[in-house]
Amino acid sequence: MTCLTAICIVCVLSLGSIAEAQTLSDAGSGTSKVLVRPARPIPAAHKLFFIPTGLDLKVSTGYIFTNSGVPSGDRLNLNGADVSLIADLAPAFGVTADSSYVRAKNVSGTTHSTDILSYLFGPTVYPLTYRKTRVYVRGLAGGARVTGPFSANGVGIVTGYVNDFSWAVGGGVEYQISPSFVLRSGADYEYTRFFDPTETVRGQHNFRAVCSIVFSVWQHPKVRY
Repeated sequence: MTCLTAICIVCVLSLGSIAEAQTLSDAGSGTSKVLVRPARPIPAAHKLFFIPTGLDLKVSTGYIFTNSGVPSGDRLNLNGADVSLIADLAPAFGVTADSSYVRAKNVSGTTHSTDILSYLFGPTVYPLTYRKTRVYVRGLAGGARVTGPFSANGVGIVTGYVNDFSWAVGGGVEYQISPSFVLRSGADYEYTRFFDPTETVRGQHNFRAVCSIVFSVWQHPKVRY
């Protein structure tokens, strides 16, 4: 019993010394215990959409309708085709190179036609995505060649063309029908330049509506929206 009692006393004293040493060590170093919880994924609403996630390259082709206001005061309806190269660099950001050609025949009772060839480039932002539907807003700048007849003072109907700076702003909606195909519909305001009756080059205000199909040429390997 004496030996057993002595062993118990030694064990108790040893445990007390270890606990005291641990307490002094924690107090001296100023450390404290921290509860570590497993990391949770960032909610989609709080993600930074402008961080590059890889290149998605697409080609768009479709029909375009343009209502053009010539500087002489008349407004013309033109029809044609639109082709775009779209490079999405992030879930909510990309760039677009857009080219369109529209034409109207027998303008103002003449045998002449009017046409507009546009070549524009600029950023595209996707502010809203819901399931397979995505909203886009874009701003484009570049040039446009406007050709057609106009009424010149003292001369009558003459024809000419102006190849000058042009820009456009607009937006629309696209709907994904498959991993490779998207239907897109949108509208733009486009600024071009053409002659007025005094043969001075003036601003021309155009409104465009585009319906197109977008084909995915190359997709960065990631989960699609």
